[in-house]
Amino acid sequence: MTSPYTEVDISTWARRTTFEFFKEYQDPYFNIAANVDVTKLRRFCRENNLSFSIAALFYTQQTANSIREFRLRMVGETVVEFESIEATQTILNDDETFSFCYFEGRPDVFEYVEAGRAARNKYLKLKSFDVETERLDLIYYSVIPWISFTSFKHASPGDNCQTVPRIVFGKVFNDQDRELMPLSVEAHHAMMDGIHVGRFFEGFQAAVDSL
Repeated sequence: MTSPYTEVDISTWARRTTFEFFKEYQDPYFNIAANVDVTKLRRFCRENNLSFSIAALFYTQQTANSIREFRLRMVGETVVEFESIEATQTILNDDETFSFCYFEGRPDVFEYVEAGRAARNKYLKLKSFDVETERLDLIYYSVIPWISFTSFKHASPGDNCQTVPRIVFGKVFNDQDRELMPLSVEAHHAMMDGIHVGRFFEGFQAAVDSL
């Protein structure tokens, strides 16, 4: 079910000038990739028999929901703020093709992982690209578990009004006594700036450090 939303009054929006500057760009998207320390999250998942990838999805969703700009979308020329956002993510099929899976929000990581495992099994059978495609109250996720990447670029349909953020998890690697994971965030510059993506990285790191 699509989350409720409210219309943003652009005339009084502090980012009005920035929004109007970037919304007509042919390529208004910026991407930031950095390593996050997932040592405590990996240990937490091992101790509680949780899927690391689904737990990472939960904590990034929790963080994104706490930042208003990650819940903003364009509907035509209107900017709206969703009450909450959820996720779709790429999943690898047995024949090495990929499809999409919808992960519905849950109040805690244990329920989220349990529901997420069931959802992944369901969508592996469906092998569909048509997963909640009409919804905007989502973040699009991908997982590249084979590469500890240092940058990332998404394929684009050339639609400069596509304002759903995209997040990618990379291959976890060891750095002395820490486990690090590449994390990429792509966003529409009319909706948010580097400061908001910076808050996302800080918020996610704080969430997993508290485990």
